[in-house]
Amino acid sequence: MSKKTVLILLAPSVLILLGLFVIPLIVVLNNSILDESGRITFQHYLSYFNDQHYLFITIRSIKISLIATFITLLVGYFIAYFTTKYIKSKIIKRIAYIVIISPLFTSAVVRSFGWMVILGNNGFINKTLLGLGIISQPLRLLYNETGIIIGLVYILAPFMILSITTVLENIDSRLEEAASDLGLGRLQTFLKVTLPLTVPGILAGSVMVFSLAISAYVTPAMLSGGRIQLIATVIYEQMMQVFNYQFGSAVAFAVLIFSFLIIGLNHYLLRSDWMEGGRR
Repeated sequence: MSKKTVLILLAPSVLILLGLFVIPLIVVLNNSILDESGRITFQHYLSYFNDQHYLFITIRSIKISLIATFITLLVGYFIAYFTTKYIKSKIIKRIAYIVIISPLFTSAVVRSFGWMVILGNNGFINKTLLGLGIISQPLRLLYNETGIIIGLVYILAPFMILSITTVLENIDSRLEEAASDLGLGRLQTFLKVTLPLTVPGILAGSVMVFSLAISAYVTPAMLSGGRIQLIATVIYEQMMQVFNYQFGSAVAFAVLIFSFLIIGLNHYLLRSDWMEGGRR
């Protein structure tokens, strides 16, 4: 296939990427570095980083995203490992994968509203715990950070599961059999063979989940009832309520740069000597 043919085939994809991703980013960057008179300024970025209120919101957003990513990793790894290693029937495995990805076909609004019903004072969890006598008063699972984290874990778990499953499926089973023949138990085989080989999937899934968690708006807004501000909430308020597009663009671009740094760190780790040592 000639280079000209390749370029012609790639042209539609390049145009779509330019129209849907590159040009909007340029517009956001342009808004973030211009003042009302059209002159270049970094005052919006300075205002964001020098304001204690916004720094607190940023730190809280990072904290919630990290906790949600860690819990999603634990839950996602368990589900991916169980699905890959213990379900032998191809039909049941396909059904399991459909169940895992099926929430992605439902609106985040609908899924978040479902969790509002489950986590409420009269929801399924509190009613069950009260009925069993485990608690005497309803737990506060809604309109706080706990509710946001639970919602994010549920919403983002499929991304982590699929990322880890892809790596687990490609691990040669003979490696685990060899480790077992050498006298390693199940736990030692998992810790010394399986887990190191799945680090690329863990890193890729963690980066994806963290990036989506820190930029999530609908789920945190619904499960916090508007009582907890996160970075995405600030961007929405500045853009849609205060109409301060310049400041909102600066915050949005700062979050984008932070996400790029996380992705770059992941790329560096995947190519580092430490990762190569793990693969060996």
